[in-house]
Amino acid sequence: MNTPGSARDEVKKIEPATAPLPYGLEEEIELVEYLASLFRNKYWILLFAVLCAGAGFGLAKVIPKRYEAGVQLSLRQPDIPGGVTPDNRRASEMLTLMEHGFVLDMAGKNYRDVVMAQMNSRNFTSHFIATQNVLPYLFAKQWNPDKQEWIGGFKPSLNEAYEIFDKSIRTVVHDPETDLIRLIIRWRDPEIAATWANAYVKAFNDFTREKDIQESRRKREFLMQELRETSVVEMEKSIYRMIEAETAVEMLARSRENYVLLVLDNAVPDARHFTPSVIRMTAIGFAAGFGMGFVAAIGSVLVRKIRNAMQAYQARAKTNGEW
Repeated sequence: MNTPGSARDEVKKIEPATAPLPYGLEEEIELVEYLASLFRNKYWILLFAVLCAGAGFGLAKVIPKRYEAGVQLSLRQPDIPGGVTPDNRRASEMLTLMEHGFVLDMAGKNYRDVVMAQMNSRNFTSHFIATQNVLPYLFAKQWNPDKQEWIGGFKPSLNEAYEIFDKSIRTVVHDPETDLIRLIIRWRDPEIAATWANAYVKAFNDFTREKDIQESRRKREFLMQELRETSVVEMEKSIYRMIEAETAVEMLARSRENYVLLVLDNAVPDARHFTPSVIRMTAIGFAAGFGMGFVAAIGSVLVRKIRNAMQAYQARAKTNGEW
């Protein structure tokens, strides 16, 4: 048996669903009205879609063409210096903990990620931009090619150049299926794109090699200083083994041309530009124009209903003396 309180609750629950909409919009809009509006405006919708397709076509022709050049790469694991590892030592003593931490810089599980991060790093990218004369291309409007100087004392920013190069020119991707790395350079000139791609790999190998050689020399200088200060025979033997290992590291670095990245396929100029695609942009323009025309035709029904409802509301308000 329902109590009075429960009856009032049921009324409250029903009221929001049956309450009239403002401005008389409780009038139903049938599907046929939408369809009628679409058929009535079909030519306008089609015309607008064609105009948007033409705009997309014109935009694709105006935007500068860009070309893509890629280098297929394989990651080379670092060489292990002989005579210092536990399985390949020439000395009779066990490898000490100090030797293991000082000399052996074995490639970890994230070695590939580290190398790719170094390729994308601000440090190396800025080095490449500065050494390969990339700045005049990035800031072509401020560069006088005849006089080979900046216009009006313009001073290019390496930070800004890095942002441009990193966001729109260079891409480094890894293929998990083949475990290969691909360096991609995109530029307005296919010859320059291919030249930069090949030069980028060579510069990275040289940059990494030189950095490792300098680090090896720094370690050897430190070891020589420690050798002069110690008089313990076992410590001297350990230091000599580490010096030998660091010497081997430098020799391996100097003897290997493809130090970190092994080039499987060099970049070549491609006459086919990859962006913008005239067909793609034309199709996108047509689809966008058709969609906007569709929405406009449907919206016109709602606008007409709202306008009629507001006019009816104003008429009733004037009749009742409320306006």
